[in-house]
Amino acid sequence: MIYAKKKNVKEEEFIVLLEETKKSLIKFIAKRKDISPTYFETVVFEQMVKVAKGGPFDGTIYQTGTNAFPDIVAKKYFGVEVKMTTSNHWTSTGNSVLESSRVEDVERIYIMFGKFGGGFDVKYRLYQECLPEISVTHYPRYRINMNLSQGQSIFDKMGVDYDTLRKNGNPISTVKEYYRAQLKEGEELWWIDSEDKSASPIIRPHRDLDEDEKEKFIVEAMIYFPEMFSNSATKFERAAAFLIMEYNAVSANLRDIFTAGGKVEIRVKRKKAQVPRIYHNMILHSNGIKKIINTLDEEKLKHYWRLKKLSTNRLLAWKKMIDEGSPDDLPFVASDIFNSGL
Repeated sequence: MIYAKKKNVKEEEFIVLLEETKKSLIKFIAKRKDISPTYFETVVFEQMVKVAKGGPFDGTIYQTGTNAFPDIVAKKYFGVEVKMTTSNHWTSTGNSVLESSRVEDVERIYIMFGKFGGGFDVKYRLYQECLPEISVTHYPRYRINMNLSQGQSIFDKMGVDYDTLRKNGNPISTVKEYYRAQLKEGEELWWIDSEDKSASPIIRPHRDLDEDEKEKFIVEAMIYFPEMFSNSATKFERAAAFLIMEYNAVSANLRDIFTAGGKVEIRVKRKKAQVPRIYHNMILHSNGIKKIINTLDEEKLKHYWRLKKLSTNRLLAWKKMIDEGSPDDLPFVASDIFNSGL
């Protein structure tokens, strides 16, 4: 017999309640059509109350309200989150990773899932066992798959227990760490700071940014993405993702913002030579780079630089990166070009 941590709460008895509720739901829904998600939740609640009569959960079941998680609570310990789909599959968008609306004291949550497409059916399952991934609407949410194989949940993939994650105070940080490790070259998480700030639903063209925003983007991009001074074919891809994520803006010609105009003649240490336009732009923004680099968020800088620990001298570390990544045929040392603008 499995006893939950709370006195006199037996999980086997709750599972029996779920099984009987499932059977009652199938009989009840078979006689009805056009069931809405809101009504389905009410039906699940009513059927649970009905089958609980005379049993250990009699009089302990209640609905929590529109925005609360989960939808139904029993004995102030067990919960049921109700989901449905009109399609013929067992997948859906789940709840927020943050679980800020979770009902206090509810420890064990199950999903009661109604599938209306291809013939009505119902499945129930422990919440954390059927969450394979995290997706994003306006904040990170779990995905639900009622047919998910054991050991394939997002928690198995991250190597962290569900209850440990939800109770750690900042679950998004663990989620970020996991998904960052999956990124391929040029990829970024557009929702990386979605729990820290509100994102506008409007995407603007880069040309509509005001002049201060354009200037700030150029300086930050040069700092965060030193690969843009290399010959890499993907050197502007992360900057493009950054423009969307931080400025809610896109550009069809992002490369031109930094390199338009081909080569330009510059003077470094009393010598003249032709260099790609981006190095001339670096000279123009040298003072801005020097001023801003020490004000940037440490965690964000470590992420973009792919470092576990930052040097105490950020500017020196950045100059080393642009030197190491610069083209072999560059007539000057990249950091010397930067210094010539100060």
